[in-house]
Amino acid sequence: MRLTYTSLKAAHLRNIGVPTTTDATILADFNYNLGLRYQLIFGNLANYINQDQATNTTTTVAGTQYYPLIPGVMTLDSLTVTIGSVTYTLTPIYDQAIWNQLNALTIQPSAIPQYYLPRKEDYGLWPIPQAAYTVKPYGFTRDRNLSVEDYSASTVTVTIADATVTGAATTFTADMVGRYFTVTSEVPGHNYWYRIITFTSTLSIELDRPWHHATQAGVSYIIGESPEIPEETHILLPDGTAADFYSGLRSSTEKATWFNNKFWTGDGNNSSRNVGGEDIRGGLIGLINNYKNRDKNPLVYRQPGPISPYWKVWASSIS
Repeated sequence: MRLTYTSLKAAHLRNIGVPTTTDATILADFNYNLGLRYQLIFGNLANYINQDQATNTTTTVAGTQYYPLIPGVMTLDSLTVTIGSVTYTLTPIYDQAIWNQLNALTIQPSAIPQYYLPRKEDYGLWPIPQAAYTVKPYGFTRDRNLSVEDYSASTVTVTIADATVTGAATTFTADMVGRYFTVTSEVPGHNYWYRIITFTSTLSIELDRPWHHATQAGVSYIIGESPEIPEETHILLPDGTAADFYSGLRSSTEKATWFNNKFWTGDGNNSSRNVGGEDIRGGLIGLINNYKNRDKNPLVYRQPGPISPYWKVWASSIS
């Protein structure tokens, strides 16, 4: 079940026995711990699906070899360079010594980039670009922490086989691109989520796919910021934040332990942390076990790094 920032906060408050609150200390504690638990899940499901960063392109500068990574990219898995109407897929190099050898070669200035060197915060291109090319990185990204409340003002109209959502007295914004949309009225399509890909106006947004169900006018909806992790992990987050609340602000070791056990194993009474053990079917450990042997077709996978192509050095000129 997909949860948004707002529904995660509501679940956390239920866990700690405070259905609603304006207490700034409690809310700040939740936000802080939500970020920690979110990134903890990312770290333990380190093979989370690669995310296409092609919309965030870089334009090369003549004579400049290194370019910064896009914020949030943890590993650079693939990179393309478009020159004219041709897109080239570059080959990664993971060996600094080989990279140094390539850069020691004399090469014609019009050579097309063929290799890239991923580094901690940037990447290098070889041969060094001598003109403005379009570079598109594809990598494993770690999402920023969640902080935006749901938006659900007024009503919307959705049309079968059409990706456009039309609002009635809504105030959609460009910041909503990337968030999730669902209809909350009890109509066909209720609780199916679509990602927003385009902001057109305060009254119109575009979904990542056409609306699959019957046309509906004047229906209630939610636009929400949702975790970029498998949906079955979402419910773990409020268990983790509750554990942190009881180990910190509320100072209750018993409840902190119970919620932490639930976060890791799905069972508040199971204190095992035996990853791979037969005794754990739920929680984050259960998910780690469930996903560990899946191939690249399901939700979790990261492409392993190839061997450095030390045997192949070549370039071609642009005519």
